[in-house]
Amino acid sequence: MHRKAPADTFPCNSKLYLSLINEPAVTLALWQDLAQSPVKLRQLDANRYQGTDGGGTTATWEYVYRSPKLHVLLSDLDYVSPRGAARLNGRILLIVHSGYYREVNGEPWIQHDVEAFVKVDSKGWKALAKTVRPLLEKVLEDQVQEAGWFVSLMGRLVETHPSWACSVVLNQPQIDPEKRQSFRDLVIQVKRPNASAGRPQMLAEAHPENVKRR
Repeated sequence: MHRKAPADTFPCNSKLYLSLINEPAVTLALWQDLAQSPVKLRQLDANRYQGTDGGGTTATWEYVYRSPKLHVLLSDLDYVSPRGAARLNGRILLIVHSGYYREVNGEPWIQHDVEAFVKVDSKGWKALAKTVRPLLEKVLEDQVQEAGWFVSLMGRLVETHPSWACSVVLNQPQIDPEKRQSFRDLVIQVKRPNASAGRPQMLAEAHPENVKRR
């Protein structure tokens, strides 16, 4: 199966963007401070990570290539249904293409797209393919698009709320101390003059009257 999400374009400093895409533990920590998530992640070595989604899926992935304009990740995926009645194993090749631009006023922008190739290895897949494949293709399409949106959202939030981002990451003992400090230094370096000193407010946290206005 193959899916490629439409390109996403957003304002973000290139160094900050690359920091978020190269350090998934940092990006996840920022998200989990804003929304409850059962996802767990641990770094196995310099290029390999393992994560669980709390719903029966475990993935081990590796950055097989990293450059400013291209990231390639290879993942082994294992899914066991909550009742143990079904199990799927697969491999995913995830490709992120990135481009960097500047507006006439000098503001940096990013444009990226996410592409995924999926191969299901489980026995019995052929028998299930006709009924299960359409569902999996739809899920894959949604997940590929949301992966790109996730990074772009975190980039915008860090730039507009740098104090919050620094505080969250510096208080994550599972992240290497050098990475925590380098992230803080980078955020301070690219801080915008009009940046907020507060914390981002998710829509669900907002006052009902504000929700209606939005």
